[in-house]
Amino acid sequence: MNKILVPVDFSKNALVAARYAIMLSRTLDRPIHLLHCFLPFSSNFADETFNQEILEAETEKALENMRDFETQLNTELTNLEITSSCENGVLSDVIQNLTEAEPYSLIIMGTKGASGLKYVTLGSNTFEIIKKSPIPVLAVPEDESAPSIDRIGMLTNYKPSEMEVLDSFINIFGKPQTLVLFHILEKGSKREVSELQDWAEEIKQKTGIKEVNSHYEQMVGRLDVNEDYPFSVFYFTKSQKLGMLLVSKDRKRFISKLFARNLVKALAHKIESPIFFHKAKY
Repeated sequence: MNKILVPVDFSKNALVAARYAIMLSRTLDRPIHLLHCFLPFSSNFADETFNQEILEAETEKALENMRDFETQLNTELTNLEITSSCENGVLSDVIQNLTEAEPYSLIIMGTKGASGLKYVTLGSNTFEIIKKSPIPVLAVPEDESAPSIDRIGMLTNYKPSEMEVLDSFINIFGKPQTLVLFHILEKGSKREVSELQDWAEEIKQKTGIKEVNSHYEQMVGRLDVNEDYPFSVFYFTKSQKLGMLLVSKDRKRFISKLFARNLVKALAHKIESPIFFHKAKY
């Protein structure tokens, strides 16, 4: 059975993401693996024995922190299949190796970490994993509680790759009851509302999702974006009361703005709903 991989740095937000993953795993009946990566100090001027001692000390410290982390999750871990490991290496490289060696279906990560970058929209590790991961990544905001997957949204630009995103979501979570499509109307665009309605109907026929909302006035956000792209998207997720937003990783404009390191943008664009990132093959 494909596992859910949860990278942790023992921060508060990692705890939120782990608890979210645990609740989700109970619904999906999938095991969880907690992963912590660390890079111990080493010196080219020291002998091999010294560097080995440093590695062993850092490894023991990481294992101790993992035990403490699991203790904090203790009440949630009852009757749940969960494993953990602490690895020496760069997180993105370790994840690449893990996902090639074992069947993982999803990575769940918090959007802030223990790096001290309090106002960065997404932690640098999360950003790197979203860019490089061969499997879907679910980014969870710091104040998220219980998962909700019955009503989801998807950024759409009428591309076939969006069907891959939906198929990936359905393979992991099952079919949602409701899908709400969101297309941002760029300034000067000639696209019509009817295109979105036609695309919604095509998705409904291909996926079998019972309700694919495409009613322009009430169900679909369609904005002339002179302000920041992510702000419009997050307003949409809140106003539509979505439990999750699906984004194809070929939506480069959205992702580049989402990961902007500018402080003002980071404060304004803090993720407010879980976002499911999927890299389409085509």
